[in-house]
Amino acid sequence: MKQEEMPQTGIVETERLILMALTPELYDYMFANWSDAEIMAYMGNKDRADFELEKEKYTKGLKSFHYTYKMFLMVEKETGRKIGRIGFHTWKQAHERAEIGYALHYEADKRKGYMTEAMKAVLIHGFEEMKLNRVEAFASPLNTPSIRLIEKYGFTKEGLLRQHYGRNGVAEDSAVYGLLASEYEVVKHKW
Repeated sequence: MKQEEMPQTGIVETERLILMALTPELYDYMFANWSDAEIMAYMGNKDRADFELEKEKYTKGLKSFHYTYKMFLMVEKETGRKIGRIGFHTWKQAHERAEIGYALHYEADKRKGYMTEAMKAVLIHGFEEMKLNRVEAFASPLNTPSIRLIEKYGFTKEGLLRQHYGRNGVAEDSAVYGLLASEYEVVKHKW
């Protein structure tokens, strides 16, 4: 890996995590210069199928004229393991808004507070560094842990999008949540 030539993407640190930014420029660099094995190691892909999905998303285009993204790899400080991702996709810079998304790779890492810790750091980064005015979150009404996380950080439920999300060939509803910069200023001291 020729990491010394990599685009500078930024790192956010929390008590237990290092959040390494994944940007369009970094993806371009990796897929142009690294082997599949090197990309898999850097990204923490669970297996070849996980990597192929990553490669397909990149090949089909992760950004457009209107939208871009800024995601973060969640790296456990103590072990160096890449345990998940969190960040902003569907980032519409002209309108200062983005959708937040997050996932842990392994069941064993859930219920340890990692996502709570990462969410705080990423929201601060979004509002203060990226100058977002609005962060949106979508969650299945049945995903209680995700809804608790969103509500913990002051998001307001704004409605329900019927059959908004497809999973395994089934159209599922999404609860819509939003957090505005003005609301963030009021609630951030409670975090």
